[in-house]
Amino acid sequence: MMMYLKEMLLAGAIMMGLSACSKDNDTITWQPEERERFLLYHEPTKGWVGDVMPYYINGRFEIFYLNDATDVEKQSSTGQHPIFKLSTDNLVDVTDDGEVIPYGTANTQDHLIGTGSMIQVGDTYYFYYTGHNGSASWLQNNNTGWVSPNNREAVMYATSSDMVNWTKQTDFILKAPSGYARNDFRDPYVFYNEEFGEYWMLVSTQQNGRGVLLLYTSDNPGNNDWKLDGPLTIPDHDYLMLECADIFKVGDKYYLLFGEDWTGTPGTHYRVATSTRGPWLKPESGRDMLDGHQFYAGKTASDGSNRYAFAWAHRRNPENDNGARTWAGNLITHEIYALSNGELAVRIPEAFSSKINTASEWSVVNKEGTVNESNNGLVLADAASATLNELGGTNRITATLSLGSAESLSLFFGTGESTGSTYEIRFEKNNNRIAGYNLGNEVTRVPFDFSGDDSYDITLVVDGSIVVVYVNDQVALTNRSYGLQHKNWRLTAHGGQVSLTNFSTFKAE
Repeated sequence: MMMYLKEMLLAGAIMMGLSACSKDNDTITWQPEERERFLLYHEPTKGWVGDVMPYYINGRFEIFYLNDATDVEKQSSTGQHPIFKLSTDNLVDVTDDGEVIPYGTANTQDHLIGTGSMIQVGDTYYFYYTGHNGSASWLQNNNTGWVSPNNREAVMYATSSDMVNWTKQTDFILKAPSGYARNDFRDPYVFYNEEFGEYWMLVSTQQNGRGVLLLYTSDNPGNNDWKLDGPLTIPDHDYLMLECADIFKVGDKYYLLFGEDWTGTPGTHYRVATSTRGPWLKPESGRDMLDGHQFYAGKTASDGSNRYAFAWAHRRNPENDNGARTWAGNLITHEIYALSNGELAVRIPEAFSSKINTASEWSVVNKEGTVNESNNGLVLADAASATLNELGGTNRITATLSLGSAESLSLFFGTGESTGSTYEIRFEKNNNRIAGYNLGNEVTRVPFDFSGDDSYDITLVVDGSIVVVYVNDQVALTNRSYGLQHKNWRLTAHGGQVSLTNFSTFKAE
């Protein structure tokens, strides 16, 4: 939500610029944008995917999300970020259901809609969401003396009997209590807590400049009687906000996901507890991320057999590797599960693997340094590079990686005959992490322990401009590389010999 303020200022500047350029025209005509094609990492028909709010019911994943419109559309809109929905029963074949809850106006709390969650109680669906209005007239409450100013953010909700037609309940609004930030009070997460037999609502806010999750409880959301219970106990953090919270149970442990975007390790983090009341602690290894910055605001839903984490990957504006990183983009989905040591892990959903299962040929088209080829892989000496045939469409690449004494291995994408690569994914053994670099600048990273076994099973999924790498079915790193399609890609060893065995490539059916 803090990014929304930056986005609103940018949108305002764009609107002023467009108005100045078109002052001689009564209406602005524009051509529909050319949309990139994605098979797995879905981009909606209209706009882009922002914060995701999934719910599984009646055999389908109902994937609600904040929709971010194009800059041209924003200049004539009365607000921003209505709630849209995608639905799917297999994660691959997705129906675009369009808008379900509209934003309000400059004179309502929900001038801009922020993250929330849905819950079913009896025959009624309740969708709690953030109402955000940062306009000066709203905050001043239409008076110049700032008497009884309005809050920038508050919790609201709408109800439905079919998840299609929604009615906003305008007689309900939940504002920050005394001692908590009235301008940062958002992302309500509502669920039935079986541990205590009551409904819980977690709200992201601040206390004394530090992010907290404030707890409210109720016996029945329909009674509008949410009772303040205080903040959850989440020690050992210095985050400004804990956004887009989600709680779920695996075995005898509870897990808490939240988004953080203000430190040197932005992305979706997690904590572990033996009770929903906490204390919510970092995993014993200290590694509390499963993906990097391009997997933001991750939330989960389970079909009863498997649990999946849904988030979004930033796009760039304009949409090329030189563009500015901006809010909203594509839906990213991982399967999420617990390891035997109680820590969380992610892996490629089986439905994705099954969809990209037609074997394809790979070949080395150029070598630099000592590169040895075999039927099932490559061995690269220190500083050696192997350029492989071009990627196109949706691909899955699998291999067993051995770093030996090498410092790192780089995968370069967008390699042309006359141009260098634009994007790099680097397995950094000495730093115990995997990182992504766009035009030489670090943009994402995820911790990974390279101090154990020397061999690691890796899977790359390439879909449009999205590249996701999975390592040992433990972590993932989501990347955005606009220059990769129909270009060669390259592997480069650093500081020692690197081998890749069991090297296989597949295309979508």
